[in-house]
Amino acid sequence: MAKLRHRFSVKAHSASWFVFVGGLAAFGFAAAPSWAAVRGQDSSHHSSGPPVPPRGKFGQELFIALDHRDTNELRSLLKKGANPNSLNGLEFTPLFIASASFQMEAMQVLIDAGAKPDAMTTYGSPLTFAAMSGNLPGATILLGKGAKVNTVRGDGMTVLMMAANSGNPALVAELLKRKADFSAKDDGGETALSFAARGGNVEVGKMLLAAGEASDTANVQGLTPLMVAAKCGHAEFVKLLLAHRAKPNAKDNFGRTALCLSVKYGDFPDVVSALIGGGANPKVKDVDGRLAASVAAARGHNKCATLLGLPASSSVVRGSRDALRLSLKALQASMTQFTQSASCISCHHEGLGRIATGEARDHGFAIDSAVQQTQEGRLRGMLMALQPVHEQALKSPEALKQVPLMEMNEIAPTDTWLLAGMAAHHEPRSAATSAMAMVLAKAQTEDGSWSFSLPRVPMQSSKFTYTALSVKVLKDFGSKDRASEIADRIEKARAWLAQTQPKTSDDRASRLLGLKWSGAAADDCHGAVAAVVANQQADGGWSQDPASASDAYATGQALYALHVGGGMPVSDPVYQKGLHFLLMTQDSDGSWFVSKRAIPANNYFDAGFPHGESQFASFNATCWATLALLQATDFRSSRR
Repeated sequence: MAKLRHRFSVKAHSASWFVFVGGLAAFGFAAAPSWAAVRGQDSSHHSSGPPVPPRGKFGQELFIALDHRDTNELRSLLKKGANPNSLNGLEFTPLFIASASFQMEAMQVLIDAGAKPDAMTTYGSPLTFAAMSGNLPGATILLGKGAKVNTVRGDGMTVLMMAANSGNPALVAELLKRKADFSAKDDGGETALSFAARGGNVEVGKMLLAAGEASDTANVQGLTPLMVAAKCGHAEFVKLLLAHRAKPNAKDNFGRTALCLSVKYGDFPDVVSALIGGGANPKVKDVDGRLAASVAAARGHNKCATLLGLPASSSVVRGSRDALRLSLKALQASMTQFTQSASCISCHHEGLGRIATGEARDHGFAIDSAVQQTQEGRLRGMLMALQPVHEQALKSPEALKQVPLMEMNEIAPTDTWLLAGMAAHHEPRSAATSAMAMVLAKAQTEDGSWSFSLPRVPMQSSKFTYTALSVKVLKDFGSKDRASEIADRIEKARAWLAQTQPKTSDDRASRLLGLKWSGAAADDCHGAVAAVVANQQADGGWSQDPASASDAYATGQALYALHVGGGMPVSDPVYQKGLHFLLMTQDSDGSWFVSKRAIPANNYFDAGFPHGESQFASFNATCWATLALLQATDFRSSRR
């Protein structure tokens, strides 16, 4: 089957949020030109801003019915003449959403009504989305309707890559049976085997290798699947690749072998043993002239250091001020490149990233004013463009339903991070910020929480996160003339936070922050502090889930919550041990590495942060690590 390579001549839209300027025309607002002017970026696709396809009849309602998993309402809308090929502002058709969310009955209803099984956008096809979530029954429906198995989305990712990433062996087998191209590379040079290696999906790896995929194909950074698996700590996948003659001593573009990467990014003795047993040379030095044993010892990876013949070191490479200078430099460099390359406003670079830079400025660190001015211009342009939509939505339930991203339950993930970043830079309350905040208020669920539909681990994976951030945003930007409503909503959120049990590190840290911001009783906060502390690991860090090693995302977030939410002194041994972990595991370029685990719904592009296709997860981790270090490092005091 011929490969279909589908690309659009548009700027990258990699973030979780898209400014639906073109969609404002549906409300009679001519805001797109002013937004394009404020944004200061051109678009080769459309002169007035990011390309937003027209909505079909009852299109928004179709998406809302899918988000509510209401197939009866879906049928009713289609009988009324709803267009089954309607497009929302992200270019998705309803079939995309149904395919990704395992709504097979809805898929069939849509196809019977005329939905195109091979509808193609820069984000792929419905089959791309079924593979993205590992939905074999949904993929089978689409393939039975003639969906093309080798479609390629805007960043080069194929359906097979998506299936390999989701880790469903049966789906991968079905795609390979239908001649899926296992040799394809995405824009980062990754193959399907690379994606399987990142997730440690051994059965998928076996299938790809048996089909003929090469074991040593390198990506644009020179990383082979063996290096990826070793870096992420997947010992069984390492053994599989070595058994298929993967080269154990190959080097990436930075001169690092799989062994060097493994000991640098985790304490993985099983990986080290497998590599050495497979012929890896422990005497090979990294780019800094260090042996693997020395790297392991310096990073505090006790088990690997001992296995390689050295005791672990308790010393750190640099002090907290130097670590912060490096991390802030790396973060802001990526912010600059992101704003130059992306026509979207992001919850990471312009949300969490601005929280980090805002706090850094408050602690006396110099911040690049050009970066901030550019980001402020983009954000103010967005607010100006959407203000009429938000104000109308607050007056009319029907208009509220039509707010962009409401149909995908993405209001909380969008508005919270962006407004929290603005608050960190002391942006004043305005009519535009208040209107956005009050639309966010309307998204509160009946139980008092704020939710989302599309998970993007770890940044968008916890209702606790969005409930806590929503409380803070309402306090910072909520309309003063709606003080009573805001107080009621915050109280309802506080009750939910107090009564709901957290399950993940993200849940626990966000719950503590939310309780603090909502004015919870001291006993509730004390219990939340204890829950966070109880999950500190022996190495001083926190892990995102029990099956994972400690990392900078979970550690930075936990420490920030303990100090800001729980009032823990930074001199406390718990906090100091966590800081020590962060200082020992920072890379020399200022970043902290965290492997990407999010479903790759967004197209990848290089925003200039280290770690390739894991750069956005690593950017977010570096933000949290920076925030934790800032609480213990006030640069202003060193200047007195």
